[in-house]
Amino acid sequence: MAVFLRRGKAGTFRRGMVLVESMLALSILTVLGLVLLKLSLNILSPRQWMLQQTLTDAYLTYERAYAERIPFDSLLANNSPWPVFPNTSVISVEIGRLPGGTPVLGTVTRTRMADPLNYPIDGGSGTVATNPAAMKTWEVQSIMTYTVGRRTYSKSRTVIRSQ
Repeated sequence: MAVFLRRGKAGTFRRGMVLVESMLALSILTVLGLVLLKLSLNILSPRQWMLQQTLTDAYLTYERAYAERIPFDSLLANNSPWPVFPNTSVISVEIGRLPGGTPVLGTVTRTRMADPLNYPIDGGSGTVATNPAAMKTWEVQSIMTYTVGRRTYSKSRTVIRSQ
C-alpha cells in the first residue's frame, strides 16, 4: 500500500505558520518597544525636576547677590526693593527656560526685618547698653514660589546686612 501526501496542503500549512510566527514576533517587539518607551519617559521625569531645581537655585543666587551688593542707603530707602516687614514686594519672574523653550515662571516675595537690638529709630528696641556700637542690622529675605505640575514649591534666601 502506498500513502500519498499532498504537497499543496503541507506548503499551505507552512506558509500559514510563517504568518503566525511573524505576527507573534511583531507583537512581542511592539510590547517590548512600549515598555522601553515607558522606561525612557520615567528616566526623563527626574531630569526635568533637576533642571527646574537648577534654574530656581540659580535665580536665588542672583537674589542673594543683589541683596548683598545693594548699597545700604538704597536698602533702607522708602522705595527699597525689600520693604520693611510686614510689607512685602511681590514680583513675577521668568526663572528660566527648559529644553524646548518651555518657560519656568515664579514669584519672588521680598521683605526685610530689623534686628531687635537696633535702636528704635532703626526699627529695633535696643539701647546704648545693648547696642553700644550703634550697629544697624537687617535681615533681608527673598522667597521664591513656583509651580511644578499641580504642586507649589517655595525656596528662600536670607542675607544679614549690617552697618
